[in-house]
Amino acid sequence: MFHRLIRIIDLYDGLRMPVKVGRKELLLIHEDGRTWLMQRRCPHADFPLDRCTVINEQLRCPGHGLTFSLRSGRCQTANYQLESFRIDYEGQWLGVEA
Repeated sequence: MFHRLIRIIDLYDGLRMPVKVGRKELLLIHEDGRTWLMQRRCPHADFPLDRCTVINEQLRCPGHGLTFSLRSGRCQTANYQLESFRIDYEGQWLGVEA
């Protein structure tokens, strides 16, 4: 089942949009013309990533400053993994299959 998250035309750099799909809390991130869908909370200390910064496809947690690759989800300095989800498109909508 396709879950609509946002219209493509409504994306903008700096977007950090918390979404819930079923029981999962996710975070839609749009930066430098790229879009990612990641778990919403840091796997290190369960800190919400809503105010994260993104530079060069590296997400920085606002809680303790850990950085994660948005491509792989791997933490750059510790053994943590940020779960990512595949984004799908349906007409003018961006969403996720669940």
